[in-house]
Amino acid sequence: MSSLHSPSTTRRSTPSRRGRAGLAATAVVLAAAPFAAACGAGFNSASEDVKPNAAAGQVGNIKVNNVWVVLDKNSGAAEVIGAVTNTGDAQDQLTGVTAGDSQVTFAPAPASSKGSDTTGSGVTVAADGVTIPGNQSVTFGEQGSPGLSIVGGGLTAGSFATVKLTFAQAGTLTLTAEVEPDTGLFVGYDPAGYQSPSASPSPSEANSASASASASASASASAGSSASASASASPSASK
Repeated sequence: MSSLHSPSTTRRSTPSRRGRAGLAATAVVLAAAPFAAACGAGFNSASEDVKPNAAAGQVGNIKVNNVWVVLDKNSGAAEVIGAVTNTGDAQDQLTGVTAGDSQVTFAPAPASSKGSDTTGSGVTVAADGVTIPGNQSVTFGEQGSPGLSIVGGGLTAGSFATVKLTFAQAGTLTLTAEVEPDTGLFVGYDPAGYQSPSASPSPSEANSASASASASASASASAGSSASASASASPSASK
């Protein structure tokens, strides 16, 4: 009888299978251990800081990550936060943002805030949009970073809002973002701290304002001359 098929060889094969099954069971227990440890750590554990349901997406060369709507329940002010990266070589511009039924305005970083390294080189914020050069990114809402301020109310913490971001080149990206209060994980955000940049007057508006100012000055000068002439004529009339 060949040793390959001997009874002793056959008997040894059974413990081998059991050994493999035991190792597999041990692996499952070890894999589950971190989850059990996280649950046992309580609600204040570091695992509670993870937000796996942040809104994210991509349109063209634009990638958008970690999008939420943060609400200041005291003032009602709100903002859209998140990171936008231009993965292309050519610049693009974020030209419009809406959150639910509300418009969003572009706001530079508050003057009192410290600078932030989350704003890429060459990123500019104006009333008509945020320009992002190629291979650069910008994070909205962080300390020292520009903001996307929501105009109007109607947002409720714990609900969801449809956020639409429109880019001049890449197109429009639609996301569903959670509305969170500025507490807990979002305590560092200040929706009420942003002020929208003032739009520069158009050439026609500037010319109109200049003409109006000139006309007012001329009218004032004319009125002054008339008053002087009247004052000079008054003594002669009295004589």
